[in-house]
Amino acid sequence: MASDQPLQDVVIIGGGPAGSTAATLLSKKGLRVTLLEKEKFPRDHVGESLLPFCYKIFEELGLLSKMKTSFVRKPGVRFVDIDGQHGTSWCFNRVIHDESYLSFQVSRGEFDKLLLDNSRDNGAQVYEETRVQSVELQRPDGTVEVRAVGPNNEEMVLNARFLLDASGRNAFLATRNGWRKSLEGLDRTALWTHWHGATLQGGLEEGMSLIVYLGGEKKGWIWVFPLGKDWLTVGVVLENKYIREQKSLLSAQHEDWQQALYEQELLTSPFVEKLIAGAQPEPLLRVEGNYSYSMPKELKFGANYALVGDASTFIDPIFSSGIFLSMNGSRLVSEAIHQKLTNSNGSGDDPLVAAYGKINGAYNIVHNLIRLFYNPHSVTFAAASGVVGENHTKHEDAMAAGHYLLAGDFFDRHEEYMEFIEYLQSPSLFEKFKYTIIDRKEFHAETCGASPQEVFSSTLDEQKIEEVI
Repeated sequence: MASDQPLQDVVIIGGGPAGSTAATLLSKKGLRVTLLEKEKFPRDHVGESLLPFCYKIFEELGLLSKMKTSFVRKPGVRFVDIDGQHGTSWCFNRVIHDESYLSFQVSRGEFDKLLLDNSRDNGAQVYEETRVQSVELQRPDGTVEVRAVGPNNEEMVLNARFLLDASGRNAFLATRNGWRKSLEGLDRTALWTHWHGATLQGGLEEGMSLIVYLGGEKKGWIWVFPLGKDWLTVGVVLENKYIREQKSLLSAQHEDWQQALYEQELLTSPFVEKLIAGAQPEPLLRVEGNYSYSMPKELKFGANYALVGDASTFIDPIFSSGIFLSMNGSRLVSEAIHQKLTNSNGSGDDPLVAAYGKINGAYNIVHNLIRLFYNPHSVTFAAASGVVGENHTKHEDAMAAGHYLLAGDFFDRHEEYMEFIEYLQSPSLFEKFKYTIIDRKEFHAETCGASPQEVFSSTLDEQKIEEVI
């Protein structure tokens, strides 16, 4: 790696979904792009369940066919209470009437590598195991200087017209400049690992995501997603206050208190205990803390830089929104950067202002949806179909709004949905909402009626498909 490389149009820090998406799209537009990633892919990461609204991005990246042949398909999400007695199945085909309703459950190691390799294939220079050391944004000529160190401690100096920080939760610029601020009320930690040898049931056999409420002082939830015929990712999210209390209790009894806490919380749910019965967990327990943060809107971009994905904002993954927020935000910012760098009339920051208007609106919607999830005065998504009143004239609109939000419709209609969420957050107005949900049996069903052949076609041969059926 030389220090005298020609001026780049864009240097990208980070090769996760946000960074690799931008690298591919900007390279396809003819810009000179260099991406610096500190790790060697594949690598493990939280966030393995995708939303239907990712579909069109995969088409634009040229990856849709590979996605279909690589990963389990996801027809919807089922929210259930801790014992599994009450649940609501939110099936995307109720509002999305083309093939994009069937989303994906992915192994993040394989998925992220697929995206990163695709950026190489489309012309981006990609350097893995290359850690950025410093960034200089205030150069007299308006360019950016990036200094990095490669896998053999070789130094690299890059100059670029624009810097895109997609460094994930390391949040390179935000951390070094003191911009990152925790989101109040969302102080949580996730513990998870993969389980093998499971018997899929309760909607898992159809590719659905399962979310189990814990509630109470834990203010948390359990996720169970299928990554293969007998392969699950199982995690628990808990409020840090509760974790600290449990640490003091479990440390005296267990050498590995985090493992003990993980197992303890899974077994508090008879429903989850049944799902993992007979399965074997991988020995490595992953832990993600410092969960939710953002930064002032005015600092998310400047004259020669922008922050995208988790480098800008990270919020609770209860609705599996993170990858779509990152990738679509990166798509919007990439288009704005292209306009900014190629418009001879000088578009200034106007394209970025428009892009971040949509991005900030989308994050605001999801943030408020998460607060609604944890609000003890509101209905749970598990019990939504069981809330019955005498007047059901608005149930179609209410259920459609819920389905569209869970599918990822955050960016273009965020103002409309904000009114819906604010309505639900008011305890007094919420009583009226009870009359908009009808107790129809299809919402109580454990599955969405998807075909195992279609859901598991990427991971099963015909004989194994018959076993699932």
